[in-house]
Amino acid sequence: MRFRLVALLAVAIPPLAFAQARPARPRAPAPPASATTGPVAIAARYRVRILPGEGTFEIRAEFDLAAARDTVLLSLPAWSPGSYDIDNYARWVHGVRAEADGQPVFWDKADKDTWRVAAGGARRIALEFRTNPDSQMLQFSGIQPNFAFFNGTNLLVYPEGTDFAFPAELSIEAPAGWRLATGLTETGPGRYRADTYHDLVDSPVFAGRLWMDSVVVDRRPIRFAIFPDSAMSPAVWDSVRSTIQALATAQNAIFGGPPYDSYTILFYAPFQDMQWGGGLEHHNSQLDAIAGPFFATNRRTGQLGGFTQPLLSHEFFHLWNVKRIRPAEMWPYDYSREQFTPLLWWSEGVTDYYGDVTLTRAGLWNADRFLRSVGENIQQVENAGETVAVEDASINTWIHPTYVDEAQYYYPKGSLLGLMLDIQIREATNNQHSLDDVMRALWTDYYQRGRGFTTRDLLGIIRPWFAGVDDFYLKYVNGREGLPYVQVLPRGGIGVEAVETRIARVGIQTGEAKDGGVEVLRIFPGSVASEAGLQAGDILVRVGDVAVTDPQAFVGQYRARYGMTEGAPIELAWRRAGAPMTGRSTVRISVERTYRIAPASSAQGIALQIRNAILGQR
Repeated sequence: MRFRLVALLAVAIPPLAFAQARPARPRAPAPPASATTGPVAIAARYRVRILPGEGTFEIRAEFDLAAARDTVLLSLPAWSPGSYDIDNYARWVHGVRAEADGQPVFWDKADKDTWRVAAGGARRIALEFRTNPDSQMLQFSGIQPNFAFFNGTNLLVYPEGTDFAFPAELSIEAPAGWRLATGLTETGPGRYRADTYHDLVDSPVFAGRLWMDSVVVDRRPIRFAIFPDSAMSPAVWDSVRSTIQALATAQNAIFGGPPYDSYTILFYAPFQDMQWGGGLEHHNSQLDAIAGPFFATNRRTGQLGGFTQPLLSHEFFHLWNVKRIRPAEMWPYDYSREQFTPLLWWSEGVTDYYGDVTLTRAGLWNADRFLRSVGENIQQVENAGETVAVEDASINTWIHPTYVDEAQYYYPKGSLLGLMLDIQIREATNNQHSLDDVMRALWTDYYQRGRGFTTRDLLGIIRPWFAGVDDFYLKYVNGREGLPYVQVLPRGGIGVEAVETRIARVGIQTGEAKDGGVEVLRIFPGSVASEAGLQAGDILVRVGDVAVTDPQAFVGQYRARYGMTEGAPIELAWRRAGAPMTGRSTVRISVERTYRIAPASSAQGIALQIRNAILGQR
């Protein structure tokens, strides 16, 4: 997954409507459990009806059982792989109806996302219900009057006790005139198949008035569908098509070819207020979302937004890293619970590194643009509230919020770790081996042998090419030492200059101007504001001689007035519930470190060779 906050747009469109909650019904006695054991399903058939007028999806799931059963448990996933968050999609399910051999039968709930069906010895059972986990977020589903999208994890139940290896068919019923797009194999109009349940629910679906086209790269088709169709123009498609061709070629070259028969890119680019942009990787597709003006900043000339190419590149590389090269803790997926792994810094962060590297190797970025991204990653890591071990961040991504936004932290830090490992492997082997070799080893030795990898496995692959990897791991991956930018990056021909700036800080997060002052949203521990007694919710009106009326202007005014007076006494004035209050503290100065990243002008020999090799330059 890749996620990034973006600037707000001026145009606002009402959000998608949420489904109405239904009243709870009394719980009936449970039927007796069956003694039958072994595999449950041998085949499954699903029907999804899209009902935009009602703002809901109607689902029917039918299963042929391997053996007769008295009771069958049918469950809905609690999360979507790639989005490491328990979302509990069952909370939107209503109107449930169960059948056995075509006749209505009793059902009840076994747990939060499991329906217990009284099969009565039948070998064909079905469950019908309606649902709408309505959200624009990538791991959910949504319906508009002229568009719908859904993830199979939101809608498609599975029998408990299965190994998920059963084949499945899916039929989709959409309003007349709507087009469908998905990575699933099409068997007829609105009909699709999947070899396994994993493949079925890992293939999101677009339905509506879509713009669609395709491009062939390395003899494999890559399909592109976007909503709304007005987000696309001939010039924009030229830019998107050339981007896809260049990225796919560069990434396929690392592994020796594509891992798919066909690939599908689903892009949601509405002309509305979106505060974020992001993508979610899938088995042979990706689902992306960026507000239309950020997807393409000029539809006449075909100019793409600054996040569009990095997003496409990151999600495409996930075809290998995480969808196939996967941590052992996530092999196979368990849709009912968290699957904690310390390796998301590799699965997501190193994917981000390769997203940038392959943009450069493909000729879509130059060296300066690549190094600008390196600098941005450094600032994100350095601006975090504290230094966090990326292994801890990988674990903590399942809970939020956290003090440091750990669900995002392992992206920039993992990317930097990937760059540093690449440089050190190349340096230790005289540029004969690289992180590309590590990726290929994970591909052949783990994915192609049907297994996930562990941290021990990863270090074992790297160690023959970089003997210092264990110490590097202990300090910077599992440890909390600051990353060694100045020590490592110049060895890869990358110049690093650390610049320290002394800044006077009050230690608050401010909101809007209000009642002649500025609302205080947050107080940072150990700050001037904290010592003076300020609290969240107060209206700050004065700090020393500086009146606080504009949250943006105040920052510069305060720093200009008190930037050279560290330790001087200072009084703060505010209102709390309308009552005037004051408090005292002393001026405090913090040191802010920024890094200037550029090609090292003095780079020569192996350092220059490493930089050129990483970026695909001659």
